[in-house]
Amino acid sequence: MILKVENLRKYFGKKNIIRAVDGASFEIERGDVFALLGLNGAGKTTTIKCILDLCKRDTGEIIYNGRDKIAYVPEGKELYGSYKVKKMIEVAKHITEGFDIDKCLEFISEFGIPLDEKVSSLSNGQATQLYLALVLSQRAELYIFDEPTWGLDPVIRNKILDTIKSIPLNGGTVFYTSHILGEVERVADKIAIMHKGKILEIGFLDDIKGSYCAVSIEKMQSKSRSEELGTYGYLYKSTESEDIYIVKKDYAQERNLDFQPIPFELTFEALVLGQKDQGEESNEVR
Repeated sequence: MILKVENLRKYFGKKNIIRAVDGASFEIERGDVFALLGLNGAGKTTTIKCILDLCKRDTGEIIYNGRDKIAYVPEGKELYGSYKVKKMIEVAKHITEGFDIDKCLEFISEFGIPLDEKVSSLSNGQATQLYLALVLSQRAELYIFDEPTWGLDPVIRNKILDTIKSIPLNGGTVFYTSHILGEVERVADKIAIMHKGKILEIGFLDDIKGSYCAVSIEKMQSKSRSEELGTYGYLYKSTESEDIYIVKKDYAQERNLDFQPIPFELTFEALVLGQKDQGEESNEVR
């Protein structure tokens, strides 16, 4: 285990009524590509800021077992706009222990970023690529990426994702946050799904993808069956003749229900949309 977060809580607002992170717990083992997946505003960035001590947590425990530093790509990728790209690289080398300037220049060449261009003149995508090149050229045990591919075209995004996925081959570990399902499926071995500050599901991605299914029930069937499915599942779609629920596969098998496999996006939708605000009845998939 390289990073452990246990019962992390961070509140904002008067009387701490905004629960940005609400009892989140997870562990990341060495060599993992671990993704924290959730909608915008789920609490992902606040969790990272608490881990990096950029934001004071209210309660909870954070343990980092790495011997080396943490490399970090923030959601807001700000650099010195008045510097030229080559000056920005020189500054990074000067202030960053274990910085591989040759590796950085290889990234810059591959991305096609002019060394003599001012940072302020770069497009949003180029600025993101420059930031990623600077971080990926650092020697670190844990690399934290917070929504790293914003503004990138599909070709460059896929190259970046492949590079991130390969980090464990060189002894590193990855903690990755995103609200984009396809990215998470491409890079992650293990995931946690966060919604409104809470962890709804955690485990190996393939296990979670295989844990849920769709069950159809005809409108003419008993009301008690519909009520039970409404309690233990998420009503995904309703037609004139039937209702379709997303439920745990174990639940369907235990009750000898006919079920169909579903794509991961429906599992994610069932988990996050099946949650209701406090004070309302929850339709959580159990």
